[in-house]
Amino acid sequence: MFIDVENVGHVSVARAGPVGDTPLVLLHPVGLDLTWWGAQFAAFAGEHDVIAFDMPGHGLSTDPGRAPSFEVMVHAAECVIERTAGREVHLVGLSVGGMIAQMLALRRPDLVRSLCLVATLCTFSDDVRVALRERAAVARREGMARIAELSNQRWFTDEFRARRPDMLERATRSLLQQRGDFHAGMWDMIADLELEAELSVLSCATLVVTGDADINAPPAAAVKIAKAIRSSSLQVLSGIGHFPPFEAPDVFNDILREFVASSGTLVADATG
Repeated sequence: MFIDVENVGHVSVARAGPVGDTPLVLLHPVGLDLTWWGAQFAAFAGEHDVIAFDMPGHGLSTDPGRAPSFEVMVHAAECVIERTAGREVHLVGLSVGGMIAQMLALRRPDLVRSLCLVATLCTFSDDVRVALRERAAVARREGMARIAELSNQRWFTDEFRARRPDMLERATRSLLQQRGDFHAGMWDMIADLELEAELSVLSCATLVVTGDADINAPPAAAVKIAKAIRSSSLQVLSGIGHFPPFEAPDVFNDILREFVASSGTLVADATG
């Protein structure tokens, strides 16, 4: 289905599972789309209301026709939650989706029962900000085929690339569907991220997940988030790169299921 978001356009939304339960809302990484959450829909839709959407300029959602901003991305997420769930949710954000999830929790704590922040960051060093802006320059200068090559090298471990070439092809296809200048704008947007000082105000239950082989959002970045949010716990997955839900879905889903259960979903809903 599609939701019209003012000043954004059509946002593509997928939903499955029993309505009435506290929804599980999934925010995808840069350059990909909601279809990458297939293993999570399969694992959770039998017991939870599961919602995912394509960020503006991704998948089937409208390309805004202008440089992306966190304001637009957070606004889209807020509108999707309000118009589908209409209540607080368990919010899961992967990579840039995790950045958007942090911002949404800060802006609208009434919409977030719990946070699961996966392979993401809350700040960058100056050197990394320069590298992120160079990634934007590569997208403008060399195009999305080059971005796909670089992303596949950085997103997945050597072992995973050798074992699952189909996933590399899938990532390439996703990235080639996006305009190079819009993708570049996403990296310019990401390079300006600075949330570390704000996170201490969050009080919702938070799970921070990282792979110890992630070179994009390394474990040190996850530790920084976990230290900043007082109600958080940290899980480090051995041998996993930047996309735990896609590389090790069974392991990730078990961790997420336990976390959601511990956040009181079923008990709270049953008792009102």
